[in-house]
Amino acid sequence: MADVELPADLLPLHVAAVRADRAMTTAREAGGDVEAAREEYLAAAAALEAHSFWEERRRAGDRHAFWQASFDAAKAALDSAAA
Repeated sequence: MADVELPADLLPLHVAAVRADRAMTTAREAGGDVEAAREEYLAAAAALEAHSFWEERRRAGDRHAFWQASFDAAKAALDSAAA
């Protein structure tokens, strides 16, 4: 994994998915419109999953490790922006 980097265009996609997931959780906890938030999440998740990088990682057998790294980078980006 050390010799393969996450594509630069992947982070914004994962940030959008994490942001939408958080919005869905917030809506659920506040009794808000969970369905609208869910639709936003599904669209963001589909765009993220459609990135060609994931197919490459599936073939290489290391998709999970890269998914976790991408997820962690997205959470860190959102958390640092909120701080």
